[in-house]
Amino acid sequence: MDVRKKTDHCRFCGQGAVKLIYPPTNNTGSLKAGEFSCTNCGFGMHGPIVKCDLCGMIYSNENLSQERISTYYEVSQDPLYFAEQEARRKTFEIYLSKLEKIYPERGKLLDVGTNTGLFVKIARDRGWNARGLEPNRWAVEFALKNYQIDLINKPFASGVFPENSFDVITMWDVIEHFADPVAELKKVCRYLKSGGVLAFSTVDPESPLARFMGSKWPWYMEMHRVFLSRRTADSYLQRIGFSKVIFRPHWRRLSLGYLASRLKAINKKLAAVAQGAIKTFGLPRLIVPYYANDLYDCYAFKD
Repeated sequence: MDVRKKTDHCRFCGQGAVKLIYPPTNNTGSLKAGEFSCTNCGFGMHGPIVKCDLCGMIYSNENLSQERISTYYEVSQDPLYFAEQEARRKTFEIYLSKLEKIYPERGKLLDVGTNTGLFVKIARDRGWNARGLEPNRWAVEFALKNYQIDLINKPFASGVFPENSFDVITMWDVIEHFADPVAELKKVCRYLKSGGVLAFSTVDPESPLARFMGSKWPWYMEMHRVFLSRRTADSYLQRIGFSKVIFRPHWRRLSLGYLASRLKAINKKLAAVAQGAIKTFGLPRLIVPYYANDLYDCYAFKD
């Protein structure tokens, strides 16, 4: 099946015309499950990237359904993600601390695309009534074995929960993976209680780094389908039913070994040198702070 069928109008606002801003860099016409693993290194490999001249939405202009995407996530294996649990623990502690300043009550929380369930464990340890939703069966098994957490092994879909079920819904590095994030945000709005909060992190296609790197920006890759700038996210969230929208700088923690491996997106020789030096000095597991200029955190309150 050819998943690269293009459309000429914006599939989100339905009114604007789309303009090609970056031509495709991957012309194989065939996608594989491995391209949808969280630590996949397919940086800069993408279909045609377009932008709506009306709503500003930027996305990969390919006809790839959410059902097809979900099948990739259900079966992909990602041992490198599993190996980075300690760095991710520190990152998730940052996420949760920032969230608790925005929403201090420890209520019912749903983490969508929770992967190994580590964020759910941390939230539970801090007094939240937290659950996690994850389509990948390997990650679900990891969560049960390592954290004794029974995740919901399903994609994010309508009817999975009653309306007004949660005080907080989180989506950390998830929303850019959806074929239609607007539809997913509408589901979030239905599942949240009045006054509840959606918290998410995502990539920013209008950041200085993204503009500078153009089509070689690492986050233009097959597993990322739609790219919400702050301006576009704010506009759609307000339309859907979120009244107060707050943006914050994005910080995370990474091991030096993992960070060096990500340098492949910029320069393979530089990555090899960095990895060699880090290994020589025995520092691959050293965890360091990392500020991501081209990502942001968002907190939106439901009316």
